[in-house]
Amino acid sequence: MNIYQRLANLNPKPQRSVATVVNVANGTTTVQHADGSYQAVLGDSVASGKVYIVDGQIQGQAADLAYVEIEV
Repeated sequence: MNIYQRLANLNPKPQRSVATVVNVANGTTTVQHADGSYQAVLGDSVASGKVYIVDGQIQGQAADLAYVEIEV
């Protein structure tokens, strides 16, 4: 492994995802991911729709677009 890769591994990239809001209560939000799993995340700024999540915190409203998979 090269030195740059070793250095990059010391500072991992944040985990990012898009999920659908299920419930908002007491400063936390329950969201559902595309695979059907649920997660409690910090933040209650978005009451419904889809949200961006970074490292377990809501970062803002996401566009509510349909999921499409294209095989090449």
